[in-house]
Amino acid sequence: MPERKILIIGNKIYTQDENNPEVNWIIVRNDLIIDLGKGNPPESLDFEVLDLSPFYGLPGFIDSHVHLASTALSEIFLDLSKFTSIKDIIKTLEAIRDNIPKREWIVAKEFDPQNVEEKRDIKREELDRYFPYHPVFIIRKDSHSSIINTLAEEFLDIPFIEGKEDNILKAKAHQIAIGKVYQKIDPSLLIKGIIKVARKAIEKGITTIHALEGGYTSPPNTPNLLLGIEHYLPLQLVIYYQTTSISKVKSINLPRIGGCLLIDGSVSSKTAAFFEPYYGDENNYGILYWESNTLENFIKSAHNDGLQIAFHAVGDRGIDLLLKTYKKILKNYPKEDHRHRIEHFEYPKIEHIELARDLGLNISVQPSFLHFWGGEGKLYENYLGKERAKRIIPLRELLDSGITIGGGSDSSITPLDPLLGIHSAINHPNPKESLSIGEALKIFTYNGAYLAFLEKKKGSLSSGKIADIVFLNKDPLSVNPKDFYSSLEVIATISRGKLVYKKEDIKI
Repeated sequence: MPERKILIIGNKIYTQDENNPEVNWIIVRNDLIIDLGKGNPPESLDFEVLDLSPFYGLPGFIDSHVHLASTALSEIFLDLSKFTSIKDIIKTLEAIRDNIPKREWIVAKEFDPQNVEEKRDIKREELDRYFPYHPVFIIRKDSHSSIINTLAEEFLDIPFIEGKEDNILKAKAHQIAIGKVYQKIDPSLLIKGIIKVARKAIEKGITTIHALEGGYTSPPNTPNLLLGIEHYLPLQLVIYYQTTSISKVKSINLPRIGGCLLIDGSVSSKTAAFFEPYYGDENNYGILYWESNTLENFIKSAHNDGLQIAFHAVGDRGIDLLLKTYKKILKNYPKEDHRHRIEHFEYPKIEHIELARDLGLNISVQPSFLHFWGGEGKLYENYLGKERAKRIIPLRELLDSGITIGGGSDSSITPLDPLLGIHSAINHPNPKESLSIGEALKIFTYNGAYLAFLEKKKGSLSSGKIADIVFLNKDPLSVNPKDFYSSLEVIATISRGKLVYKKEDIKI
């Protein structure tokens, strides 16, 4: 393969490197940065020049929490996120019904009762009335619950276990059901969906995704599939295998285990575990999915096998169980720089934040949750009450404590869109918890690399690092924080030294 050298020129390029924070040109050889600086770049005839001089560069965005296969399935199944009424959803599902044989599955995703004018879930009677000969499976927006009709219940043959309600499945019942549905997916369709998602991601400036795969959130053997096709994608993957099988993880040479291994559930399905009950639901404290002894044994084994560990914990009771277990293991088997993770960490108490810091844990946060569900009259307030809602996703407290936090989307729960995540972080519904623009940029660049032990390779721009760069239309540090998302757009994305995306109307 012949050597390839590119000179990239920008207006300002913010590097996230404290020793050289701003440059306006970068030289790349193949996929690595070999030089960068300010002023006039070196003159050479053998450079290919990529002139982006009107625009503003940053390290490529890193999304530290993505369910890639699940997001890809939104490209395959009907996406209900834009529907505004149950009536319109039924009509669209009827169109699908009329074009497939009886007894074939109708599957849809991303249903959010908050988005439809009826402000409720689809009822079993409605699905049975319109779809008596087709099993219907609708995954709700939080991916922690689903809606089925009677025929789907017969086909799935779910035992009477925790989470099996009328037509809404939660907890273990949902996990069993979605696993059975995902087993029916043609891998070739999944690959097509993944390729589509990767293309959309680079249009948003994303060059690295932490892909949390396996378990109930994706079809069988998704981690193996992603390892096989990663080389053909225009971005890079960091795969977290959501399994409790250490041997499976080691068999494919991954240094990490977990991701959304659930300690508890989600706020929107009222399964996240809290010490106080849900607002207006005084007997509901959420669900813990692990017994403390079982959790301790697993974390001990994975930790002592040298694996980085990641767990999902949302409510204060779930966080408390996980932190106490991490504390016990790290006290008995100390290890520096383990970088074990907690995903979400949405409602920690102050003592939880202090303990997470003292244990050296890293946190993956999803600021876009605040955009969709934070603030007056929205989901967090409706389900938790005003006082608890004020402390949801306490970004300022986390950052000021000294914890390293990485920014993610939890796609397909919220869109693959770091600019929206950054906007949400700098415009927290509780202004005391807002970050500065610079701080928010860092959690979607350098910190995302740090969470995966990759900060020496990416996350900032300096000689010897991978040339992952995103260019924006305006200076992100100079826009009004309130107008951040509406003011900025991605102009170009460079991944591993290659221009993988450019806005159509831009001439380079």
